[in-house]
Formats: sequence, structure tokens, C-alpha cells
Amino acid sequence: MKAIVIATLLFCSGLTQPLFSQVSFPHFLEGTWKVDNKERYEHWDLINANELKGLSYELKNGQKIVSEYLKLSKINDKIIYTALVIGQNNGKEVNFELTYQDSTYSFVNEAHDFPNYIRYTPLSDNRLHIVVEGKSGKIRSFFARKIATEAAAEN
Repeated sequence: MKAIVIATLLFCSGLTQPLFSQVSFPHFLEGTWKVDNKERYEHWDLINANELKGLSYELKNGQKIVSEYLKLSKINDKIIYTALVIGQNNGKEVNFELTYQDSTYSFVNEAHDFPNYIRYTPLSDNRLHIVVEGKSGKIRSFFARKIATEAAAEN
């Protein structure tokens, strides 16, 4: 009985964190994702267990045109999504902090102009729903599929 009381006190005092509340690092993003019906892509490389680096790009006339550089980093107990958008924010990175709910990885920065929320919801091993949203109600929603390495190399 004492063990149950001590465990309950530790849990309630915040000294321990239950396993079910810990969010896994979004390794599922690794690889190349193609937006449905567009020549838009997002590519992520695994750097180490706590970091992914990526980029968002379009293909125009066979040329890869990068629109933003991305990074996901686990820093202490937080997972941070960093975006460096070409031609915006005076060349400065913008950070978004992860909140997690119902299998959706939602990255939030309330202070940024747009977007304020970037959400990734894995639908399967090779399907992804991405939502970019502002506090104003402006929303961009799209689906993407993971493409094979050979197809990514050709693109």
C-alpha cells in the first residue's frame, strides 16, 4: 500500500512523467513526401536520434526550387520544428514547439504572423496529412505520399 501511495505522490507532484504521456520523435517523416496532384515535395534526412533536417521544394522544368529549409530537434524535453523560408523573416529561422494530440504532431508558434500551427498526421506508413494554419483562420491542407528513393532521386 505504501508503494502505491508513494507512486501516486510522485506522479502527482510532477517528479516523474508517465510513459503514456511521452511523445515519440517524429521519425516517420524521414524520406521524401510528394504532395498529391502537385510537383511539391518535402524531404527529411535523419541526422541522429534527436534530429531531422529537411527541405521543401518544387520541381519546375526539371529544376528543384527550394522554398524552405527545415529542422526537427529534440532539445531537453521539447521537440522544436525550425523553418527558414527563403525570402521571408529577414533570413531568420522561425521555431515552433511540438504539442501532440490524437496522433497529430502539431507545432505551434502563436507569435508568428503565418503560420501559427503546422500539423502532421500520419495516416499510414506512406500517407500523410499536412495542415498549415494561422490564427486568422487561413488554412492550407494537403495530403502527401512517401515516394521511393529511386523516384526521389529522379525528381
